[in-house]
Amino acid sequence: MSNVPEISIIVPVYKVEEYLSQCIDSILVQTFTNFELLLVDDGSPDRCGEMCEEYAQKDERIRVFHQENAGVSTARNKGLAEAYGKYIVFVDSDDYILPAYLEDLYNELSEHKGSGVVIESVIKLYPNGVMQPSVFPNLDFSSEDRFRVLTDLVDKNIGYPHSKIYSRDIIKKYSLSFLSSISLLEDFFFLLDYIRYADFILIRNISNYIYRVEYSDTALSVCNKSLKEECEIFQNYYYRVILYQQEYNLKADDLQLVWKELKIFFHRILLSLYVSLPKESYKLRKTFLKSLVLTYSDWIKYCFRPDYLSDRIARFLLLNRCYLFFDLWMRGLLKIQFVYMFGSKRK
Repeated sequence: MSNVPEISIIVPVYKVEEYLSQCIDSILVQTFTNFELLLVDDGSPDRCGEMCEEYAQKDERIRVFHQENAGVSTARNKGLAEAYGKYIVFVDSDDYILPAYLEDLYNELSEHKGSGVVIESVIKLYPNGVMQPSVFPNLDFSSEDRFRVLTDLVDKNIGYPHSKIYSRDIIKKYSLSFLSSISLLEDFFFLLDYIRYADFILIRNISNYIYRVEYSDTALSVCNKSLKEECEIFQNYYYRVILYQQEYNLKADDLQLVWKELKIFFHRILLSLYVSLPKESYKLRKTFLKSLVLTYSDWIKYCFRPDYLSDRIARFLLLNRCYLFFDLWMRGLLKIQFVYMFGSKRK
């Protein structure tokens, strides 16, 4: 491709006909203009695909790709495979950006040698029109202390793919991609994978991204994924934490914030188990619980520290392999719709 752009902007598109024009228009009026815009239509059943093509006819910087519906991760991976830019930026198609978004990200990144990532804050837009800026600390991490993104900032909601600028050379060299088999935390896992190879990480309290929040979004403490997916989410999270722990010689106390986050997703596995399998399937639940405890026994014993008495009882029953009593306990809690199990709700 001649005139290779500095930035490739990847926008996965699906059922956002109401917001798509605002999103694309906000990109086309950026003060930084040396970019290509990749619109990936993920089999959207409305007019989104047509709208993308109409925009492409008007601006040569736009390229459109159509695929059968396969999820946002597959759409982002398609964009990564087709991108030519030196840097990668993601924008969600129901959000929009302020004019200085690209310029601010690019200027921060280009001031540093090597390949890294810039992470900026966002402005949350609620359905009632209220805008609420998020507040990030201004921090610089090097390759020696990049693990602090995990240990210090895991509770700051920095895992979203947007409000960041990545170096494409890292993504290509290490074949990084989004997990398409899960639909929760896949963007955070991508960030953790990327940071392992970054020369620097810059956190900036600059808000140029308008993130649309829906009231229908449910708290992470509410389980709505399949048991298989819940297990895969926890497994991928746990694997990456252990990887960081080994690479940077981290102590268990260094990961207190992470253990609290993992506690929530362990909770989701157990909730999903009792939602997915009917009460007649105790043998199946027992087999699953035995495997779960065997796999994560050390973590349950040393790092899983529940706050509530009901949680501590459940933990005791699991660690002592009292599966029948644990099963009765869980079913009793669920019967009375007990909400606060295995730690407090994520904010």
